[in-house]
Amino acid sequence: MEEDEIWLSEEEDEYEDEDFTDSSSFTMALTYQGPPGEFRTRNRPGEIQRPHVSVFHAGPRRKSAFAVSCNATAMVHGLMGGESLKKATLLVYEFKFRSYRGARLKGADITFEFQPQPGGTGRVEIVKVRPERPYTAQESEQTVGNGIKAGVNGGFMQAVGLELGAEHSVEKVAKFYTVVTGDRQQNDWGEYDQARFSLSENKSQQDGIPSTLTACILLERDDEEFVCVPSISVEPDFRTTVATLFSTRDPDDPVYFDGNSPPFDRREQENRIAIDPANLGATDLDQLWGFSMFHKYHGAARSPKREE
Repeated sequence: MEEDEIWLSEEEDEYEDEDFTDSSSFTMALTYQGPPGEFRTRNRPGEIQRPHVSVFHAGPRRKSAFAVSCNATAMVHGLMGGESLKKATLLVYEFKFRSYRGARLKGADITFEFQPQPGGTGRVEIVKVRPERPYTAQESEQTVGNGIKAGVNGGFMQAVGLELGAEHSVEKVAKFYTVVTGDRQQNDWGEYDQARFSLSENKSQQDGIPSTLTACILLERDDEEFVCVPSISVEPDFRTTVATLFSTRDPDDPVYFDGNSPPFDRREQENRIAIDPANLGATDLDQLWGFSMFHKYHGAARSPKREE
């Protein structure tokens, strides 16, 4: 985590003029229900390798409480390499979680399930994902105290409802973290067909999940054509949930892949590591994935300078 990636703890105070607790300002959000498919990311006719996997928001788009997006930054087909002649595909996705007007996202769950093309029988299996274990950031400490009362309550005192004793306080220091987790899930045949990622906020600070996650998935496959079924859900704070209670969202369309498609690579040029289609298994995924909280800005209000 870079030094300029900071945790903003007073975000809600900046939006007191649009507080979610004022129900009168959210009449439309409380009754809003978009037409079928409005919150669904769809394929164009015959579209292959849709890069915008999912885009959705809560409430009317012009005054949404939060917005979530997932876009591919790299989709490269080739070979696993090394001693393996297996076909392979490397996928890199960027997830963005944005909240507005004091809203907060407490958690997010992401599942990408890979399947053969309808009617196909070839195997497609996840070999690696990043992240592939829990990662923690933004550590904070909080003192937790419990009161323990020891005393006497019997005889005459019990009859009149009196109690003698002393109350002792037991304190301990608990640590809290922002947590980002990734792993592979197996199906009934033991094949790793699901990539799962989750984000959860620091429960002590209650300042939301990371604003950006870049995740990597390396696949080994038998056929050129295969399918990804994406599922992305988020958990907002209570008042955001109430304000968007009647918003609807249909499942996103599956993403169809063709291993004969040319490499798709929209990663930023700075610090860009090489991806060799003939040796995808050798790609350093640890250098590809990452997550960030918020970025600090310096300079005058009219012309801010961004520090990466």
